Formats: sequence, C-alpha cells, structure tokens
Amino acid sequence: KGVGAPVDWFQNAGAIVAKVKGDGTAARSLLSSEFPDVAVRSIGLSIEILKDIGSPEAISEKFNIPGMKGTHAIGHTRMATESAVTTDGSHPFSTGYDLCLVHNGSLSNHNRLRAYLKKQGIVFETMNDSEVAAGYVMWRMQQGKSLEEALIAALDDLDGFYTLTVGTRDGFAVVRDRIACKPAILAETDDYVAMASEYRAWASLPGIKNARLWEPEPGEVYAWGHTAHEGIS
Repeated sequence: KGVGAPVDWFQNAGAIVAKVKGDGTAARSLLSSEFPDVAVRSIGLSIEILKDIGSPEAISEKFNIPGMKGTHAIGHTRMATESAVTTDGSHPFSTGYDLCLVHNGSLSNHNRLRAYLKKQGIVFETMNDSEVAAGYVMWRMQQGKSLEEALIAALDDLDGFYTLTVGTRDGFAVVRDRIACKPAILAETDDYVAMASEYRAWASLPGIKNARLWEPEPGEVYAWGHTAHEGIS
C-alpha cells in the first residue's frame, strides 16, 4: 500500500527479493522509514546482492548460488581493515541502480570523500571505505559518464591502494590504481571473461588452459559488455 503499486517477492535464506512495479527508489525510502532495522542491499532491474558472514562455500550453499542463472557474477571474500566483521561491512557494495563494487585495498581519503558525496545526494549505509568507492562511481555515472569514464576519473580522486571490480546491468569492469600493489589477473576465452586475485581461483574453469591470461596494467580500465563489440581493453 505504501508503494502504491503491485509487489511480488520471494525469500532466499535470510534475504527478501522484492519485485515492484513502479518507482524502486520510493520503495527503498519506504523501507528505510518504516523498517529501519531492514538493510537494503541493492536496487535495480537485474542485479541482486546476497551476502553474509562465513566461508565462500557456506554462503554459496545458503543462497543456492549454483542454482542461479545470469550473464555475470561477482563474489568477494573480505579481510576487514576499515570496519568491523559484519554482514553490513561485507562486499559487494551498491549505492544505486544496478551497480555493485568489490574492493581489494584501502582508501586514505574515504572520510572526506564520503562527506562530499553525501552533499551530492549519495546515501551510505556503513562507514566502510569500499562503499565510498561504490558511491563515487555511481555519482560519476549519474553525471552522465560511462562506467569506463567513471573509473578513469576515480584514478585521480580515490587516494590509496586498490583493485576494483564493478558490475553493472550490462557487464563489468576492472581497474587497479597507478601503483598497482594489489593483485589482479584476468582470463579471457571465446566463452567467458574471469577476474581473480590469484591464479588458483581459476583451476577448475572450463577451457582455462587455452585462455588468454594477463595482469591488468596499472591505471588502465578493462571493461566488458554483453556483446563482443562492447569489450574495451
């Protein structure tokens, strides 16, 4: 009734996935005001963020990740450096429609940047530095920049050490800071693109022996979309 539109929903472990006909932003505002103890993980037309505390195997089983279908997926195992070990502090982070971000590293200017982004209308749920990176990318995209352009701008505005992987409705992108002390590797075949922080993560991927493997260059943005001509390197 509060949304003023039909709502369909289903439960996945401790998460509720709601489908709303109408303004999703209004639904999120209603949840925040009426149910302050409910954390909204993501909002959009296609991306669902599911996260919790525990091992990757346990989380995958809990949310039945193997039973899902989609074009791309991003997962992250966090070593807490900037906030407590909580589900709220876990990755991925989202601050707007169909955007999720995972971050390996540490930002040194996140407090100042968070204050600035709040003035621009970006809403944050935690004090985690990685959420500031997600908020920054969304802010840049709200200004009309593409994902690639937003990440290029981030190289000048995000201080610290980081490798970022960002998922959108249409694809995903990877960027390392210009010093590039945080690891990242990429694999590409005719069937898929994969990113990880170490080669061992790819051991069981089909066709990995014939994949093109490389480390992203410092300060370069790598992005892929749903169609081959959208690939950028």
